[in-house]
Amino acid sequence: MIAAAVAVALAAPVSAHAARISYVVDAGVEHDDNVRLDAVEPDSQVIMRAGVGFVATQEGSTVQAVVTGRADYRHFEEGVDNGVEGVLSAYLNWVMVPERLSFAIQDELELQAIDRFAPDSPDNRQQVNVLSLGPNFLFHVGDTLQGRLEARYIDTHAEVTDEFNSNRIGAALRVAKAFDENSSLGVNAQWTDVDYDQDLVARDHERIDLYAHYVRVLANTDYAIDAGYSRLDYDDGERRTGPLLRLEAGWRPGERTRLSLALVDQFSDAADTALIEGVADRSATSIPEGVLVDDSAVIASAYREQRVSFAWAYSGERLGWRVQPYAQRLRYIDAQQPDEEVQGVLLGLDYRFRPDLTLRAWAGGERVDYTLLDAQEDTRRAGLTLEKHWTRHWSTSLSYFRYERDSDILADVHQNIWYIWMSYSNRPR
Repeated sequence: MIAAAVAVALAAPVSAHAARISYVVDAGVEHDDNVRLDAVEPDSQVIMRAGVGFVATQEGSTVQAVVTGRADYRHFEEGVDNGVEGVLSAYLNWVMVPERLSFAIQDELELQAIDRFAPDSPDNRQQVNVLSLGPNFLFHVGDTLQGRLEARYIDTHAEVTDEFNSNRIGAALRVAKAFDENSSLGVNAQWTDVDYDQDLVARDHERIDLYAHYVRVLANTDYAIDAGYSRLDYDDGERRTGPLLRLEAGWRPGERTRLSLALVDQFSDAADTALIEGVADRSATSIPEGVLVDDSAVIASAYREQRVSFAWAYSGERLGWRVQPYAQRLRYIDAQQPDEEVQGVLLGLDYRFRPDLTLRAWAGGERVDYTLLDAQEDTRRAGLTLEKHWTRHWSTSLSYFRYERDSDILADVHQNIWYIWMSYSNRPR
């Protein structure tokens, strides 16, 4: 529904700036030596695949929108249901009264695991959707302060995990001052009321956030800081309070090199994470190359999140690479959920042999400790893709993917996937 509404808005002649739509259509053959990720009897199959990915943008005076999505169809030989898996991130802002009133819609459709302790097999996946919509009232305080009052209705729905389903209402007051073109300071007050359809696993509660937001962007450095306080009031009388801290900092020691640091200490939950990540992804506006499955299962309970990550990236004319180690601690407020301590690293490498031939390689390793269960999981992933462009629109690719999982909870599994496909892009890549 949301995708159709955004598509209609993009097609409407609301401004002189027409919508820009980029898409890629591809089809190919995949060989998977362990489709169900079974440790005892691996099931090797040849799978027929077809998919489409797209990015649609509209930058007009009345409508601003960014929609990215991907849908993949897989036809298995036997034992696994054929079907379509998809992801969608959609944002639309409709300006009803210039500089006074607008209406915003955000929809995040993801593919996540059903059982957090089971490996990523087709039987352990579900579609999860988070929809947020509501008006924005803009105002001025004197000559230098800009204000914004937001009201939101948020609906969360999981295909299988019913305890995630909820209705939320919220409001936010934001006041900001720009000191110059490179820096600004804002004060934010947010309130959210969370009402779960089933409150046996996660309890209904209200949340209040008060924090300051500071941004500064210079030639070689940039950083954004949120600092404040959060409080969760549960219907059964329990109260949780704690600091809210978010930091993103970047440094460019050279024209092609960037180092970045991210720190987080806050209360959060799966719905908040989906909406925040959707906002972050809008700046990239790249066509999704595949339907990615979130490593963690969707869990309704709020949690205390502490996370640090560091990234070192280089982008050259022929060679590009990225290294990103990270660590995270999740403390769930509802006692039914075991806490997590996570350490991992992501590696990426691109090498262009010539303008029409590129090799991409990536790898990742992650260790999860479930402290209350005294259990540990190690997951390793690695992949290679060789892409050949025959024309400005047509290309072929060959890829290999390796997956390994060692677990104290379930049996160890491994998987090898080969995939060859052809794709058509409506815009040169």
